[in-house]
Amino acid sequence: MERICDPYMPRSNVKKAFISALLPDEIVQELQDMGIKTYKLGRSPHILSELSYHPDILLNNFRKGQWMCENDPKYLPKDLPRSLFVESEAELGDLYPYDCLFNNFRLGKALICGMGTDYLIRAYADYDEYRIIYVEQNYVKCCCIPVTDNAVITCDYYIGRALRKNGYDVLTVKDCDRIGLKGYSHGLIGGCAAKLSDKLIGFTGDLNQYTYGNDVRDFCANYNIDAFSLSSKPMYDYGGILPITEHIPKSDVGISTPCDF
Repeated sequence: MERICDPYMPRSNVKKAFISALLPDEIVQELQDMGIKTYKLGRSPHILSELSYHPDILLNNFRKGQWMCENDPKYLPKDLPRSLFVESEAELGDLYPYDCLFNNFRLGKALICGMGTDYLIRAYADYDEYRIIYVEQNYVKCCCIPVTDNAVITCDYYIGRALRKNGYDVLTVKDCDRIGLKGYSHGLIGGCAAKLSDKLIGFTGDLNQYTYGNDVRDFCANYNIDAFSLSSKPMYDYGGILPITEHIPKSDVGISTPCDF
C-alpha cells in the first residue's frame, strides 16, 4: 500500500513520482528498478527554453497531495486524477520571474520563496499558518536540495544566508559548469536531485564527476542520508524528480490513509 507523501521529505520509499519528459531512459529504468513508477510531464508552451519541461517549473506542491499548475495546463499526465491539481489564475511566461512562479518549496512549517512567487501559493501558506521566508532569488527550488526539515544544500549564496539566519543548517556550493543545461552556461544543483526515501537522495548524474560531490556526500552523511548517483554520466539539470506517493510501512498500516490511484 502507498500514501500521499511530502515530495521533499518522504518518510519511506517513494512509489510514484513526476519526471521530465527529457529524463534519460537509463535514469527512468533506475527509478523503476527501485520500485518507483514515473509520470512524465509534457511542456509548457509559454516557455521557449528547456525549462519548459522541468517538473519544478511546471508544478508546485502547495499542500500535501495538492499541486499548483498554470492556468489551462497542457502538460499534466492523463492517467492521474485531476483532483490532484489546482490551476493558478496565471500562465507561466518566458521571461524571469514569470518562468518560475511555482519554483519554491515548503519545508517543515515554512515556505521558502522569492517575491515573484504566485500569489495563490503565498495565500495558501498564510492560510495554513506557514512561516514565509523570502529570498532574493526566484529560482528557489532550482537552487536547493532539502536534506531534512532543518538542513538544505544550495548553490545560491543569498538563499544560504537567509536560511542560516532562520536557523537552518546549510551547505552552500558554488555554481558549477559541471552541471549541464542546454541553452545555459550551466544548470543548478536543485534540478539534479530528489529525495527518494527518508534515507536516500538520488542525483541525475555521477557525483564523482561533480566538483562538490564529496562535500554533498559528507553533508548528507551528517544526517545519515545516502547521496546516490542514478547515472554514470555528468550531472544534468532536468528540473528534479517530484515524489507523489510513498510506501506505507507496517508500523503505519491502519494509521495512514492509502491513496486511491
